[in-house]
Amino acid sequence: MKSVFLSSAEASGDHYMAEIVKALRFGGFDGELWGMGAAESRAAGVDVLWRGEQLQLFGLTEVFSSVPRVLRLLKETADTIVRRNPDAVVVVDSPDYHLRLLAKLRKYGYTGPVFYVSPPTVWAWRSGRVKYLKKYVTECFPLYKFEHDYFVSHGCSSYWDGAPLLEEFVKRGETKIPGEFAGNDRIVAFMPGSRRSEVTKLVPVMEQAAEILSARGWQPVFSVAQGLNPEAKAQLVKTLDEKRLRHFDGSGRELLAAAQCSVSASGTITVESLLLEKYMVSVYKMNALSGFIANLIVKPGLPAGCFSMTNIIAQEEIFPELFQNKCTPEAVADKALAWLEGSAEFRAEVLDKLKQTKAKLGTTGVYERWAKRIMERIAC
Repeated sequence: MKSVFLSSAEASGDHYMAEIVKALRFGGFDGELWGMGAAESRAAGVDVLWRGEQLQLFGLTEVFSSVPRVLRLLKETADTIVRRNPDAVVVVDSPDYHLRLLAKLRKYGYTGPVFYVSPPTVWAWRSGRVKYLKKYVTECFPLYKFEHDYFVSHGCSSYWDGAPLLEEFVKRGETKIPGEFAGNDRIVAFMPGSRRSEVTKLVPVMEQAAEILSARGWQPVFSVAQGLNPEAKAQLVKTLDEKRLRHFDGSGRELLAAAQCSVSASGTITVESLLLEKYMVSVYKMNALSGFIANLIVKPGLPAGCFSMTNIIAQEEIFPELFQNKCTPEAVADKALAWLEGSAEFRAEVLDKLKQTKAKLGTTGVYERWAKRIMERIAC
């Protein structure tokens, strides 16, 4: 029987993995699908031997502090893969973990094809990782066209013809607005992310920004991310309840659709905001050392000098970005109010730029094509 090992950890990466699993089954793959994953991949039918939630790390020093646990997991996982010898390996995102895992697999003698979905952002920082992608990975499946172009220009095998979020947006049609928010045009979504460490850093700033907006008659609603691990989720809900801040534990996309704008941790949500044509204030908070290191090693040549994916695709700052010391409650509120209470001309200009940027996201059907390329490689 054919066998594929799959591995994901972050909520967004686990979603991509779950969709690939569904596409593999739809395409006729009837072999074993097993590995490391979180909630969505488990629900999709992956035989999960290791829970991906344990790798929900954010920031450089947070990763460093988890080294002993990660090293044990790496060895156990690599040993199991080599012993079971799957016909293919598919890893998603989480480069600090997966590049090390792939290095061990190749060192231990695994010779099967390796596919990397949402590979490391070498175009932005730590470009030296390109040599490891060339050495360990059979084919990269990047999310955006400019990433694909970068990989190909640096000698990596890469395939791209569309952004997966565009496909899902088109398939789902109009995003449903939850009944509790219907007809309410004063909602501002606060979305602190799906990693414990970023939630811890951002929520205090967001709470104070929410108070400022509340005083102006806006209604902040905090998203409790479905991918947040249970312990962190319980702590977030407790904190918000103590502060008497409204929260929503349903789909973040549905909350975003109901809101006039959002204040969000940068990540997949920036592209969802683009697809929904919703204005967003991107916020980032790391501990001081992580932020210092990031400023040193992130390439100054990034398009528009930005961090937010929507801005990078657009090659200009459409969504304002507030990083580290610039991420204060007052600054967050000011940027949100620039949209909420700004001029009609400003809003029209931003919406026009969002429409132009959406056109750069490619075509639909990407999960099926990824699955087909995997099955072709293992002769299914």
